[in-house]
Amino acid sequence: MKKLLIAFVALAILSVSALANAADIRVKGSTTVDPAMKKLVAAYQANHSDVNFSISATGSGDGAKAIINKTADIGMMSRDMKPAEIEKCKANGIEPVQFVIALDCLVPIVHPSNPVSALTTAQLKDIYQDKIRNWKDVGGDKGMIALFSRETNSGTYEVWHKKVMKKEDEFDLVSRMPSNAAMAAKISGNKKGIGYVGLGFLNPKVKAITINGVVASVETGKSGEYPLSRGLNLYTGGQPSGETKSFIDFVMSPAGQKIIAEVGFVPMQ
Repeated sequence: MKKLLIAFVALAILSVSALANAADIRVKGSTTVDPAMKKLVAAYQANHSDVNFSISATGSGDGAKAIINKTADIGMMSRDMKPAEIEKCKANGIEPVQFVIALDCLVPIVHPSNPVSALTTAQLKDIYQDKIRNWKDVGGDKGMIALFSRETNSGTYEVWHKKVMKKEDEFDLVSRMPSNAAMAAKISGNKKGIGYVGLGFLNPKVKAITINGVVASVETGKSGEYPLSRGLNLYTGGQPSGETKSFIDFVMSPAGQKIIAEVGFVPMQ
């Protein structure tokens, strides 16, 4: 009985010690970065089983808020922090640190049956402001264009708003999608629809549109030739330490960057 009690106490001590040594990393933000993050986390945990991650993907704006409010260790963002967000961080005693983990191309998409395969950024702006309403006006079949955009909290939307819309408003009746995956699914089922996704979300059920004569690809994204390219970021509140630093180091390593490429984004090395 005494031996059993000693063994039980030893086991309890080991369990407490394991819990004490375990690390929890909270990750919040971009739905674009989310699929890559999940694969990176799975690969990291293969050799760091004592590190627990909680991941919430609800938009880049929420990634910034989480760093500002200290409710996440890592903020995922598919755009840069805005000056106002940086000021809010500093007001809370936080110095945000940016890690550009990948490059991405923002790609307009249509249904595969749509004969339109190329547009200019000027045409896209006119389409999304309802100045071009019919596909026949841009070389397609006759039919009204169904507009799909992202929610305004999205970093993907922010880049679209800046680079395509030139910071002007879209048409009021545009339908807003909560994520890249939802956008791709919607366009795959709508023959008159147009939307846009990150490079890693292209699939055979949608058709990528060439912009200003340039095809979205790893090569054109890396060279800067593609007009709708952007960085994908992780932010921390101050220089990361401990397991958070170890994880970000892994993301930036050749092994992590290989996963970035496998997901369909442009690796940084």
